Amino acid sequence: MKQIVLVLLIFAGVAFGSYLISGGKAFPLRTVFNEGIYYVCAEDLAPAGVGYIHSNGYHYIVYDNHVLFIKEHETIFDFVEKLSPPFFVNGLLFVPIDALKKVMEGYQVYTKGEKVLIYDSLPIVLSATKEKNGVTITYTGTIVPDMVSVEKSMGRVRINLSPVVLSLPNVSEGVKVELEKNGLSFVVDVGNFYPDVEYSIEGGKLFFRFLLVEGFFGRLEVADGVVFERKIEDFGEGEKTVVNYLIMDPEKVTIKPVVSGNGFGTIERLDEMVKRVEGIAGINGNYFDPVTKFPIGLVVIDGKPYSAMFGGRPVFAITEDNRVFIGRIIVDVTLMMRDVLFLVKGINTLGEGEVLVYTREFSKEIPEKDDRIYFVVKDSKVSQIGYKSRAEDSEYVVSISKKYEKYLSDLKEGDGAYLSLQPNIPLRIKQAVEGGPLLIQNGAPIPDAWEEKARYGGGIAYAKAPRTVIATKDGKLWFLVFEGYNHITRGLTYDELVDFLISRGFEDAMCVDGGSSSVMAVAGSLFGRTENSTAAIPVGIVVWEKKKTEVGE
Repeated sequence: MKQIVLVLLIFAGVAFGSYLISGGKAFPLRTVFNEGIYYVCAEDLAPAGVGYIHSNGYHYIVYDNHVLFIKEHETIFDFVEKLSPPFFVNGLLFVPIDALKKVMEGYQVYTKGEKVLIYDSLPIVLSATKEKNGVTITYTGTIVPDMVSVEKSMGRVRINLSPVVLSLPNVSEGVKVELEKNGLSFVVDVGNFYPDVEYSIEGGKLFFRFLLVEGFFGRLEVADGVVFERKIEDFGEGEKTVVNYLIMDPEKVTIKPVVSGNGFGTIERLDEMVKRVEGIAGINGNYFDPVTKFPIGLVVIDGKPYSAMFGGRPVFAITEDNRVFIGRIIVDVTLMMRDVLFLVKGINTLGEGEVLVYTREFSKEIPEKDDRIYFVVKDSKVSQIGYKSRAEDSEYVVSISKKYEKYLSDLKEGDGAYLSLQPNIPLRIKQAVEGGPLLIQNGAPIPDAWEEKARYGGGIAYAKAPRTVIATKDGKLWFLVFEGYNHITRGLTYDELVDFLISRGFEDAMCVDGGSSSVMAVAGSLFGRTENSTAAIPVGIVVWEKKKTEVGE
């Protein structure tokens, strides 16, 4: 077993990013870096005219008038000078670099990291020209990918070419050139943007294409237990997207839904909402009707329901004991009026139903109809019998079909009245938002993904669009906003989201509203807002830092 492990480790050390440049062409080299010494596979030197003979346990490396004689653990130059011993991997001879420098006098050797470049001549860089979305560099000779590196930072791209001839090329306006130890660096200012860079090598030209994204990029500690990170990620078949991550320790934060400042039926910019309630960050929440601006689906704040369940869609919830729940659940809302139990059909809604409830968050005048009876409840007691146009403070107005009047004929002021959440699984819900679709459970695709995708109209699951995702990983709660509708990407489909999340180790995940509603607010700034979006929503999910006394410190 030990021998097998040793062989695997040796194979892992063989590098394939090294090159031999000879006669204007590049040839890949297999190399090994072991105990501070570089070794090159003898078979790969043939394009430079290096002869290799193996006979009777002896190895001969021949070039021009020189020879390396190799036997067992010895390397001898021209049968006189002993050099570093050879290295063998599964019978393949790897020659030490110091020996190659002796025998291949007309070639230069350049090492970088664990990679080796052997060349007979270096390329000469002729020019660097800044264009609308990138830079074009021209040169003579041969350049391979391992001679190119790119450094990206906010507002700047730095292109490094090494090794190349140390002569100053012509550069256009907007490009600065710097001489380095073994090469050249080109610095390009891209303004108030973060660049993603792609490049190609074609016939004496290097083409660098810049994808520019506005705003902050990097990692920021927002508060104790809260980290924000914005980065460009790869997904699918070579596509890219900008992802905004908010990573939270559930023990150190308070998270709850927040309703638009003017109530249901109105919308508010997320950054203004977070500022109004003195939060530190937030994301958009429920889907909503774009005409009426009323949210769709369950909203629970501090154990009190503010919008009833739409049904069949997943829920993000925080429990009374501060556990995170992401999954399917049915949550009924019941109303006990003295000793009569009702199933509530709607809360703060413009819709119809036999039993409706309105809180002060309902921005319209409560509908008054002859076929209904009305009660006002405050502090779990009936405070008024009869219609009231708006609920105030902590009270709520109950509207019930008159067909139930006989069950409530002797109800009087002061009688008990209680709203209760009735989930179909044992879960003490404190905060909740309904969304969807459900993406993954326990780190795997859900078994009925096809049915889940079909629950959402308008091709939501199949279209490429910006997405807001709530997920768990490594004991942390993650909010993710995938940007889209821009020059980098249109966004992600359901299947692309699932692949992305699984590949990065997420456990449970679901979407909330997406598209032009996908937005994250952090430290007073908005991220993810599309060009034509106001980032205004009826319900947000806001984060507060817990005080030290709240986390037991």
